Amino acid sequence: MSWGIAVVLLSLLHSRGKRASFLKLQFLAHSIRTEESREQVHAVLRGERKTGELQVRVEPWLNRAVAFAHGLKYLDVTKGKTITLTLLGQNVAAAIDANSDVLQHERVFLTTVAKRATEKIVTRIWRMETLL
Repeated sequence: MSWGIAVVLLSLLHSRGKRASFLKLQFLAHSIRTEESREQVHAVLRGERKTGELQVRVEPWLNRAVAFAHGLKYLDVTKGKTITLTLLGQNVAAAIDANSDVLQHERVFLTTVAKRATEKIVTRIWRMETLL
């Protein structure tokens, strides 16, 4: 569970406004799991693949990680849709992000992808719509 909470915190830290929808968090949670899935997302964001080619699945661990992080006061959940880092969550996420020995591949991926994967792009990916 600590890995999941850390991934959620880093996802929000590197997202615009330090917030994201559950849809975006699900997209990032699925995409971050393997090198292959991370590369597929990079290819879509570079315009080398169509968004409809990505197959994104719901990650069951994400809701539990969000619930635990919310209980620890690391994030706020607004109307069950938008998740935002609290000040405490920002501090914890920044500490995780500053440690180069922790979650190396995940940090590199989220640093580049979380800001570029806008809510509009994520919605199109989930709907299997083509951006190109």
